[in-house]
Amino acid sequence: MARVTYTGLLFGLTLGCGTLPTPSRAEASAPTMSANDPSGPALAQAARLLAAGQLAAARAVVDGLAGAGHGGLERDFLDGMISYSGKDYRRAEAMFRRILDRDPKLLRVRLELARTLYMEKKDEQADYQFSLAAAEQTSSQVRRNIANFRQAIRARRSWRLNVDFGFAPDSNINSATEKESVNIYGLPFRLDPDARARSGTGRFVGGDASIRLSRFGQVPIYIGAYGRWIRYKDHRFDDAYAGLEAGPEFAVAGGRLRTTATVLKRWYGGHSLVSSLGARADYEKIVGGGWNIGGTLIVRHNDYAQRGDVDGWSLEARASASRPLGLTTLGFADATIERGTAADRGQAYWRGRIGFGAIKEIGWGLRPQIRIDLARQINDGPLAPFAKRRQDLLLEGSLSIYKRDWNVEGFAPSVSVTATRNSSALPLYDERRLRGEVRLMKAF
Repeated sequence: MARVTYTGLLFGLTLGCGTLPTPSRAEASAPTMSANDPSGPALAQAARLLAAGQLAAARAVVDGLAGAGHGGLERDFLDGMISYSGKDYRRAEAMFRRILDRDPKLLRVRLELARTLYMEKKDEQADYQFSLAAAEQTSSQVRRNIANFRQAIRARRSWRLNVDFGFAPDSNINSATEKESVNIYGLPFRLDPDARARSGTGRFVGGDASIRLSRFGQVPIYIGAYGRWIRYKDHRFDDAYAGLEAGPEFAVAGGRLRTTATVLKRWYGGHSLVSSLGARADYEKIVGGGWNIGGTLIVRHNDYAQRGDVDGWSLEARASASRPLGLTTLGFADATIERGTAADRGQAYWRGRIGFGAIKEIGWGLRPQIRIDLARQINDGPLAPFAKRRQDLLLEGSLSIYKRDWNVEGFAPSVSVTATRNSSALPLYDERRLRGEVRLMKAF
């Protein structure tokens, strides 16, 4: 069946940091309609009026089609473009999202949505949409401009605030073993019920905030804070932490390097558990518009309350990468090596961890995410009570789903479930855990 498209009437994406030409495959990924649709001539007229800058006249035509229930996705697309040209970005976003909810594979619409989000200063959402668009085989100029645009988002980011709260049913709130007894000094000892896995449902609240001072100067200064608190009916298992980071940022090799001093404090059961002081360096770079690569190095000294045997240094090195796997899927992977020292060699360890997963747009405002992690830990020497060295193998899988277009006062819901299995040479550290989270979250 013959089709009519109107992408050729619209002259590309002006992104503020450059012009992004209409993609070479946009004709195949823009809203289309049957040539027999009676609204075709009216849509063509509205497109001509839009191209001529006659927004009020174009709006009248599109509104007339909407009132008659004609035009479908092409009408919504023109509605979005008219709204964008008239700086009604909120309506433009709604129109483009409506189209993508019905067909997430429309490249042109995703590019227009990304541009609109940028104009609304919804930078994280804009960056996400552009990263998905980079998966399409577009011209080299388009890919370069997408990369430049994503860099511009990072450069202009002045502050951010994320808040979430909810409840979390958990089969093992104290990260303990299910075993009833363990061998200590070669003899079996029955574990107290409080030392075994306990189930419960916690209420949690968390968030993070950051600000970049002198962000357009040669050396911006980053200040960030984060924290989380989960409370159970049995307050002995309440868990909370808070951290602060501050330091300069540098432009290095086309990416951004952030170096910060860090402080971290954790409480368990209402009592101080550990205090950490240290430094970290984070590097991030966008490659080819689609790839996002990064690296992190963290050095901390940990002081545990009333546990001098586990005081010591921790060194963590992490590499990460993400890239679009298509117009609707973003893949990611990371790898971590960690070294922990302690006064007791039995508490010192090496730990390695790899993880990978994907986020997918499936329409209807739904965005599921899956992740799998595998970790291995080997301690330096035997733990005194067990006369045996700790060696763990951990497998963890998580699945979450986010509903973008539902919200309560701007808070969007998500549901997640995480299954963890830690197999250890020492039965005391053998663990099974199934944890869910129902949360409301908002990014400011």
